[in-house]
Amino acid sequence: MTLALRHRPIPDSPLARWDARWKLAAILVAVGGIASLNHLAPAGVALGAGLVLLVASRLPGGWVRGRLAAFALAALPFLVVLPFTLDPAGPGWEVGPLRVSERGLLSGLAVSFRCLAIGTLALVLVGTAPFHHTIAAAHRLKVPGLLVLLTLLAYRYAFLLGDELRRLRVALRTRGFRASANRHGYRTLGHVTGAVLVRGTDRADRVADAMRCRGFDGRFHTLAAFRTTPADIIPCLLAVAGIALLVIWDRWLSLG
Repeated sequence: MTLALRHRPIPDSPLARWDARWKLAAILVAVGGIASLNHLAPAGVALGAGLVLLVASRLPGGWVRGRLAAFALAALPFLVVLPFTLDPAGPGWEVGPLRVSERGLLSGLAVSFRCLAIGTLALVLVGTAPFHHTIAAAHRLKVPGLLVLLTLLAYRYAFLLGDELRRLRVALRTRGFRASANRHGYRTLGHVTGAVLVRGTDRADRVADAMRCRGFDGRFHTLAAFRTTPADIIPCLLAVAGIALLVIWDRWLSLG
């Protein structure tokens, strides 16, 4: 077993060259601001800004589209339910036996835009720097070392457990097993789940022993070097100012 990870290549872009600490701080502030938006227009502007950042990051189109589709799928229930349940007595449209609420439709679109905008920022964060650099930046921003270590280990061993599961699936298929909704199928899947958990526990014990043998002292150490320049500070300030203007605009719409 090795702890070496093959990271996906990071395309060269201004966002990739942005210091990971300032980028992480700016994106976290932006995510918090976008999550507080209530109206469609500010959420739409936030989504547009996020898409512009995705284009500027030069990430592979297929990689981006697949993940944005997952975010859109997560937001779909709001877009389906809210138009028919929120403020049904208010302005709206009759669609056969159903009534589509104008307020519900706008709220559903606003939620969907917020979800997609946050998703674009998440893709920018994970796609423009190796994951361990972003985690090291979080530690430099005073995130507790224990939380950083747990996040790194969870990220690493999620892939290992996935490999274990794939090997068990291959073993089952070579023995003629096909998943089916009957007692035998459920029992076999239960045994597979138990085997993955047991193997994961054994691996965790071995990893803990190996870390102690290598002098692990419970603290997070990194070789990542960070250097702040005006080119790092200015985009962060612009991002904070932009999200502040969106929040102010959203609150002004609420008062109006």
